[in-house]
Amino acid sequence: MKMEMSNLRSGGSAELRGKLVAQLLRDAWKMRTTPTTLSTEELDEISTVALRSGTAALAWNSLRNSELSKSKAAQQFRQAYLSDSIQAALSQHHLKRVISLLRSGGVEPLLVKGWAVARLYPELGFRPYCDLDLCVAPEDYSTAKAVLQDSNVEIAVDLHAGFEKFYDRNIDDILGRSELVKLDDVEVRVLGPEDNLRFLCLHLLRHGATRPIWLCDTGVLLQNSATNFDWDLCLTGSQREVNWIVSALELGHQLLGIDLEGMPRSKRPRALPGWFVPAVLKEWGRPYHSRRIVAGYLRYPIGLFKDLGRHWPNAIEATMTVQGPINGLPRLPFQVGHLVSRTSALITQLAERPGKA
Repeated sequence: MKMEMSNLRSGGSAELRGKLVAQLLRDAWKMRTTPTTLSTEELDEISTVALRSGTAALAWNSLRNSELSKSKAAQQFRQAYLSDSIQAALSQHHLKRVISLLRSGGVEPLLVKGWAVARLYPELGFRPYCDLDLCVAPEDYSTAKAVLQDSNVEIAVDLHAGFEKFYDRNIDDILGRSELVKLDDVEVRVLGPEDNLRFLCLHLLRHGATRPIWLCDTGVLLQNSATNFDWDLCLTGSQREVNWIVSALELGHQLLGIDLEGMPRSKRPRALPGWFVPAVLKEWGRPYHSRRIVAGYLRYPIGLFKDLGRHWPNAIEATMTVQGPINGLPRLPFQVGHLVSRTSALITQLAERPGKA
């Protein structure tokens, strides 16, 4: 570790910082937490990236019973925890209002991410979220959109028509396995645990596993799942999809100590390819920033080329964009394919824009 810290001081290594972030979070999402063994110097080194990754409150869970709890860096995490706890209470209030509004309009929404996962953490403030991801039946999408526009809701709502992000999952099957969970006097519809785990794994990979909180989500879900969790149901589908999901779970096992004991050994990947874990650690070791979506360049397309460096995809995101396998093949062709796909989408949208009057 002395050699690693020397490397960090001499200019930094994103991968080494990512390892320290993983070490800090390894037990942070569990009901019983082991205090971190990081040094003051190591914590200072990763404080910026951890604070911007959405895991600050979780980090405080590892720090508050450790020798570092009074350090300046630890107090920053404590402040984030307090702020996220307050925001969690406000977000719950907004969620109840949005669910009630949509139901009054004849629409039954299903919540993914956000509170649907935050409720499973030891404390709600451990899992911050800034918007509500709601899925509705495609035929209800226009009605739901109109209800929200007319109601001036005070939280961003990301509305989805159907469940296209589940790939080969049937919408009726997903709804049939969904569950109603009490939030005070409102029942919130959430995914069944097997569908939820699939969704969390696919979401993690689609976004290049750039935020450690998404991997913590999979651990929390498994920790709270009943002993009769149906692995066969969770891991059905094409061989490629199953490969994606088990790779994400193995990643969680290696980096965060997520328990996969109940998972059939026949489903576990033999080994993750050599590029996979380093790609994740490099992302975790850099300050997180959300990328501008392609549609944002429609008014200024030359900006896409100016920002090309920021939009160069990591190996995981590129693999998911072209729906490739997670294996030992080089990732450069997948990354080029990702850029071609996104650029083609931009060109298509530009071509479809109505001409200016």
